[in-house]
Amino acid sequence: MRTANSIKNIYITLLTQIIITLLGFISRKVFLDSLGTEYLGVNGLLTNVLSMLSLVEGGIGLSITYNFYKPLAENNEKKLTALVQLYKKLYGILAVTIFILSLALYPFLGYLMNGDVEVPWIGLIYFILVLKNMISYLNAHKWSLINADQKGYILAKYNLMFNVFTTISKIIVLLMTHNYILYLIIEAVIFIIQNLWNGKVVNEIYPYLKNKEKYKVDQETKNNLITNVKALFLHNIGEYCVFGTDNIIISTFISIKAVGLYSNYTMIIGQLSSLLTPALSGVGASVGNLIATEGKNRTYDIFKVINLVNFWIYSLCVIFLINLLEPFINWWLGEGLLLDRLTFIVVLINFYIKGMRSSISTFKSKAGIFHQDRYIPLVEAALNLGSSLILVRYFGLAGIFMGTTISSLLIPVWTQSKLVYNHVFNKSVFEYFKSYVFFIGLTILVGTGVTSFCTALVPWNGFSALVVKGLICVIVTNLTYLGIFFRTEEFQYLWGVFQPIFNKMKYKLLRIS
Repeated sequence: MRTANSIKNIYITLLTQIIITLLGFISRKVFLDSLGTEYLGVNGLLTNVLSMLSLVEGGIGLSITYNFYKPLAENNEKKLTALVQLYKKLYGILAVTIFILSLALYPFLGYLMNGDVEVPWIGLIYFILVLKNMISYLNAHKWSLINADQKGYILAKYNLMFNVFTTISKIIVLLMTHNYILYLIIEAVIFIIQNLWNGKVVNEIYPYLKNKEKYKVDQETKNNLITNVKALFLHNIGEYCVFGTDNIIISTFISIKAVGLYSNYTMIIGQLSSLLTPALSGVGASVGNLIATEGKNRTYDIFKVINLVNFWIYSLCVIFLINLLEPFINWWLGEGLLLDRLTFIVVLINFYIKGMRSSISTFKSKAGIFHQDRYIPLVEAALNLGSSLILVRYFGLAGIFMGTTISSLLIPVWTQSKLVYNHVFNKSVFEYFKSYVFFIGLTILVGTGVTSFCTALVPWNGFSALVVKGLICVIVTNLTYLGIFFRTEEFQYLWGVFQPIFNKMKYKLLRIS
């Protein structure tokens, strides 16, 4: 059941992301043509500012989600209801708190925008985004429960319909009016309707959530929650300072237009990640269930499988991006919207480093390891911000991202893996680093070879060049890794999981023909 739900989550999420990605690229093109790079920069800046306010959440959601796994496995409806009721109450308080903080932050927005940028009605724009941010908390307790129960695919089909409708509506509004405020209002209104609908669906799946009787969380769970929330609050601050402040620093030290240019890169990287990470996020809840019910040896065996999948995905991604991202921007949006080459390389390095941590991060969070390294993210954040502010003076935009590279390599790559190996697997962390170094070396070697193939075989530009380069990246990379890993235990496990699915698909195709 655990594997079946994981595969179902992966399939639905992947299908959803493909459709949303295609519409997203059309929407971004229309946005730039209708409003320009400056509005794109403002949108990115305000999103980062509101992410900072979300730090108030302090990791309550993640901590309560962790506490869902055991009562779900035991079908303990009273404990689940108690957790959901607590979660709902806390998030109601957080929504009000974030609104008050948004009011306090508003007068300082002008100091974050460097350059001659005149955006009318900036206050109204800001508070529409604040409203949408607050709405996201209204049913957060329900999303956590259904995702922990590995049934997120049920909401995915409705989210797909709402997202498609939202994107098409925004495209029509921009084409007809070129009005950014109306664009945001349409998005917010549909988002409200989507939240109400999804809440109704979750209530039907878990009817006990509608129980008016009040339940209390036991003291042991409360103590665990308090401990983890304190630790996660520090983790969230650290992660925000490392990954969430880029647009603010760029806007302050470079320009708001640079934020817009950078957002095109992050959109493509983010959309590609969204297409591929379902292979990991789809098994996230399964990992929580696995840790709660299986022994350490079994858990470690599954980790090695997930780690191989994680490497394969992100290695393929970075090889794909180094060859296609900038040519795609030129074809998609036109010439003159590229960052300098050094910045591009550093952005890809950061994407790869963060991606390679995904398997470790998944096991760490699902095992509830938050308290032991609660101060580490603050050290990472200080190192990141300090080095970024120094390096931006010497390397410009690239220097901002170099700070992320330095802090990521020196701190979390070591500490997170050590905690997981010591507390979850009871094994030496050097086993992980041996595979980590091997995977990085393999990515560099294969990436260099694939890039040489692309350069030699595709000397022209345009859409056909993108298609051919994409095929070269996908085919050569996958065939190389297939040859290297086919006989490993990890790959054979994967083959055993997916072979019945392939056989079933083959049988259906033969029946149709």
